Amino acid sequence: MARAIVKGVLNRNAYDASNIRCVSGSGSTAQALARETGIACSDDRLNLIEESETIVLAFKPQHLESISEYESKAANDKLVISVLAGRTIESLRTAFPRARNIARVMPNTPSQIGKGVSAYCFDEPPADEDQHEVVSILSALGSAHAVQESQMHIVTAVSGCGPAVFFRFVDLIAEAASKRGLDYALAAQLAIETGLGSLELMQKSGRTPSELVDEVVSPNGVTHALLTSLDTDGWPNIVETSIQVAVDRSKELS
Repeated sequence: MARAIVKGVLNRNAYDASNIRCVSGSGSTAQALARETGIACSDDRLNLIEESETIVLAFKPQHLESISEYESKAANDKLVISVLAGRTIESLRTAFPRARNIARVMPNTPSQIGKGVSAYCFDEPPADEDQHEVVSILSALGSAHAVQESQMHIVTAVSGCGPAVFFRFVDLIAEAASKRGLDYALAAQLAIETGLGSLELMQKSGRTPSELVDEVVSPNGVTHALLTSLDTDGWPNIVETSIQVAVDRSKELS
C-alpha cells in the first residue's frame, strides 16, 4: 500500500518527491520504492520519525508492536496516519500515546492511478490543518469518505479487498471463455471494457444496480440463463460469506 500511496500523490502532483521519505523494517522494499519514485530512503526509522511532520504507517499490521519507546516519543505532537488493515485507533494510540492526532485510513490499490477509494476516521476531532492534510493525501489518490471507526471492518472488506475481487472475476471470465475457443487476452479485454462501461453507466444513470440488471435481462434469454445459473450455484451466498470472512479477519488483525 505504501507504493500505491506514494505513486498516487506523486502522479497527482500533491507532493514533491523531495518531501517524502520512507523506511522499511527489514528487507529492501524502501530502497526499491525510492529507486522507482525518486523519494528519499532512510535506514534509520527513529531519525525519520524525528524529522517528519506527518507520519504514515504502511507496514504489515502485525508489526505495529515493533514500534520502540523512543520511536513512540519521537511522534509526540505529530499527526500519525495509519493504513494498517484492522488496527484500531485504540491500538494505534497505545503505540503513539502523545501523537497530536491519529487518522485511521483504508485506501485501496487503484490509488496509484488516482482512482482509489479511501475511508478515514480520526481519533479526536481534527484541527483544520490535520483534516486538510489527510483529505489532501486521499483526494490525490481518488475519492475520500469519512466514516465511523465501527464501520472500518466492512469498509476493508468492500473497498480494501474489492480490487482483488474484480481482478479475480475478470480472470475467471477470461479463463472460462478461453476454454470455449476465445483467446484469453481478448476475453480479458472484453471483460475489462464491459466492466468499465457498466460501472460508469451505474454511476451516472441514477438507477439502482437491480434496476440496471432488469434492463439487461430478457425473460428466458441468455442473460437470464447466466444469472439463474449464478444464483442456483450459490453466488449470493458466496458473496455474503466472503464479505463476512473478510470482516472477521479484519477484526482478528485488530
